[in-house]
Amino acid sequence: MSMIKKTKEFFGLTPYEADDAYYQDEPRYDGNAAYATDYRDQEYGYSRPQSAVPVAPAPAPASAPRAYQPTIVTVGLNSFEDAQEIGAAFRDGDAVVFDMSRLTREEARRIVDFAAGLCFALRGKMQKLDSENFAIIPETADISISELERAARIR
Repeated sequence: MSMIKKTKEFFGLTPYEADDAYYQDEPRYDGNAAYATDYRDQEYGYSRPQSAVPVAPAPAPASAPRAYQPTIVTVGLNSFEDAQEIGAAFRDGDAVVFDMSRLTREEARRIVDFAAGLCFALRGKMQKLDSENFAIIPETADISISELERAARIR
């Protein structure tokens, strides 16, 4: 084969000549470990091919999480930068009562939006205690409104 012909083939300037025998074969995946299903497929009703390489069994589930009694954390906000105090305590599983009396209306709105996002992301709930105090409660916490109002010093 000449150098010019090889160069034309390399750059795709000649007609494509397919090797028909190569394209007529059907792929065989039965014995290939790369296409083996793993244990998760069995949960959904798929069966593993008999010739596949065995997959290690699933690790044993961790012990049940220890019971944690959430506490009520009170946060006095001076600006939007203090919002991380709310997020850190709520992420740790504690209920948070926050006072927005020292904030402007715009900052208070941002804080409420931030807290609502936390509640949505971590499946908590938000409770308005009065016009300046709100509480966010984790999903697993069993805290009454009166306890939250006491923490906010409303009652």
